[in-house]
Amino acid sequence: MRVNEKKIIPYLIVVVPLALVLTASFFITTFYIEKVNLYFQKIKERSIKDYVDSKKNKSEIWVKQLNLLFDYKDNRVDKDIKIKLQKRIDIAYENARFIYEKYKGKKSDIEIKERILDSFNQMGYSSNKEALYISNFKGNNILFRNENLHKMYQRSLVLEEIQMIKKKSEGFLEGKFYQGVGKQVIFVKDLEMYGWYIGSAINIMQEMEVLKSTLLGMVQSIPLDSSDFMGLYDNKKAIYLSKKMRIFLGDESLNIISKNLSQKSTWYKYKLDGYYYYSKYYKPLDWHLVYGFEISRMSKQEFKKQRELEIILDNELELILKASSTIVIFVVILSLLLSRKINQIFSQYQEEVHKREGELVKLNESLEQRVSDELNAHRQKDKMLIQQSKMAEMGDMLSMIAHQWRQPLNQMSYLFMNVESAYEYKELTKEYLDEKLKEGNELLEFMSMTIDDFRNYFRPDKEKEFVLVSNVVNTSVKLMQKSLELGGVEIEVESYGRELTHIYKNEFIQVMLNLIKNAKDILIDKKIQNPKISITTKSEGKKLVVDVCDNGGGVDEDIIDKIFEPYFSTKDEQSGTGLGLYMSKMIIEEHLEGKLSVYNSDSGACFKIVL
Repeated sequence: MRVNEKKIIPYLIVVVPLALVLTASFFITTFYIEKVNLYFQKIKERSIKDYVDSKKNKSEIWVKQLNLLFDYKDNRVDKDIKIKLQKRIDIAYENARFIYEKYKGKKSDIEIKERILDSFNQMGYSSNKEALYISNFKGNNILFRNENLHKMYQRSLVLEEIQMIKKKSEGFLEGKFYQGVGKQVIFVKDLEMYGWYIGSAINIMQEMEVLKSTLLGMVQSIPLDSSDFMGLYDNKKAIYLSKKMRIFLGDESLNIISKNLSQKSTWYKYKLDGYYYYSKYYKPLDWHLVYGFEISRMSKQEFKKQRELEIILDNELELILKASSTIVIFVVILSLLLSRKINQIFSQYQEEVHKREGELVKLNESLEQRVSDELNAHRQKDKMLIQQSKMAEMGDMLSMIAHQWRQPLNQMSYLFMNVESAYEYKELTKEYLDEKLKEGNELLEFMSMTIDDFRNYFRPDKEKEFVLVSNVVNTSVKLMQKSLELGGVEIEVESYGRELTHIYKNEFIQVMLNLIKNAKDILIDKKIQNPKISITTKSEGKKLVVDVCDNGGGVDEDIIDKIFEPYFSTKDEQSGTGLGLYMSKMIIEEHLEGKLSVYNSDSGACFKIVL
């Protein structure tokens, strides 16, 4: 540590904590104030939302109640019409029957009929909607108050009336007396004299207009809060607008409301700035009922709640600022006291550090030497293991060379015997001698190639090369071919896909020889019937996989996790060193950056190489 840094550190010990305390205090206070503001803002928004929700709820209740009232009144129209018609016809019927019974047998039928017709005229039904008429069962008109009505009277309706009288003596029908008039409810009744029946009709549309007028008057009489408004539209045309709606909303807003009227009951929030309104469609009258309110005009109670919240917020902020200032002053004083103590400790620490530095230098020097010694010892150990493994393999290689040479040497012996026999029997010609010399040269060339194959295997790899894994596997099998044939072991090699890779070729051959030799030894030791070794190479994505499998029954599960350990072997001491699989795993995983593993298949053991 430089001298200037040592002088600055004591000042930093004082200044930095103070700066951190002040900064932290500022951010914490600011954060807390924002949180409090946010909290009270949410309370305020919730209060406004509660107000809006209560108003919306009230609006919906009003509209639903009016809708129920409309339904009640509408459902009463048909019933009231029928009661009125029946009452009218019953009075006329009683009057006609009274006259008939009074003058029956005393006056002629013509006089009685004239008196009945006069009594009907004197009953005072002057308007078309209250007209009484008399017809006979032949469909002829006896009495009709409006001749124009009679001219356009529909024949089919008369037939329906006659059918009704004949079946039930009285009943209700619906129909039209003339064009341009809506449907009417008709009540007919048999007079039980002269083949006459009486009837009367009331126009449904006229009754509906009366109903609308009544309902409109009821809507206009509903009291509204100062912030509420109501409107009634008949087929999207305003027939009633409350004072608030007419004066404050204006033509533009009213046009928006009228334009957005829908048969679906819904709330409109974004159509009018500062207003909510609810639209309800009443289908029987084709009416749209609109009920809304102004958002900003809250009640006095709501304004009071908002003001109380603002006062609480101001008090809370003032308390936060006071508490924060008190804490900052306390922490500053405490920081100054602690800084002085820390400076004293720091000075003592510097002296201790200086003392320890010398000790660490000495320790590092001795530690480096110890690490170097350990690495050298480890390297020597690896070299000994590799050398031991190669020495063990050397014996196997010599045995393989002997197997490879035995057949050609026998053939050379036979060749020499043939030449000697030919000479003794005077049959040795130039052509025969050349032929046998050619055969001998071919045998010598085969033996030389055998030596080259094994010599190439023992030559150390200096650089990686691109090879086809299947070619390397075939080379390994070729080196072991005679040994496998002598042991009666069948070997099968299969290759799938493109298996080009970048490896140390001879090191990979060494691994393959170890695996093939181990498999062969197991098959022979266990005396397996039809012994067989299968080697499969294939590509899986960017990886190459080589499986070496046998049908020797597999590895005992108790030792399968130990077979790659150094000096572990299932063979006797004369047959194995326990280094073959250990060296194979080290070559694959450390030199070739792959993975070597073992697993049991249905028929035997499988060693899997992944590159």
